[in-house]
Amino acid sequence: MADAKVENIEALEEFSRSIEAMRSETSKNSDDIRDQFQRVAMWLGKELPEYWANELRIAQNKWIEAREELMRCQSKTRSEDETSCLLQRKALERATHRRQLCEQRARLVPQLAMEWERFAQEALSSIRQLDDLAESTLPLAQRRLIEMIEVLKRYAAQ
Repeated sequence: MADAKVENIEALEEFSRSIEAMRSETSKNSDDIRDQFQRVAMWLGKELPEYWANELRIAQNKWIEAREELMRCQSKTRSEDETSCLLQRKALERATHRRQLCEQRARLVPQLAMEWERFAQEALSSIRQLDDLAESTLPLAQRRLIEMIEVLKRYAAQ
């Protein structure tokens, strides 16, 4: 049998309480992480697509308005006057860029949601391991430590 050089039983009891606190905190943290993952999934799966679809509708409407303004301006001015309608051309250019950005984002969001889902599945596997640690490994270790503390207390009392 190995030589045990226990000098402070109270330190072992404090360590046992620390194991319990760690177990409780680990369970709470894993629940919090799952909640955050769920929020991100909801945001990527529902809120963000709706946002960019709405932004795309707005951008398309502004693009149509800018194009119509340019056409009205061009119909009123002479073809030799190149500087006329410059503001309308710039407005149409900005509206075109915004519409393209919104189209790109609207296409990109479903891909991001799928990538997030893959990442979340991998991460949740690690969270399940953390849960296993909190639910079975740490309580078992704590139970064994408490049993050892009881034996040491009986030995010290003799």
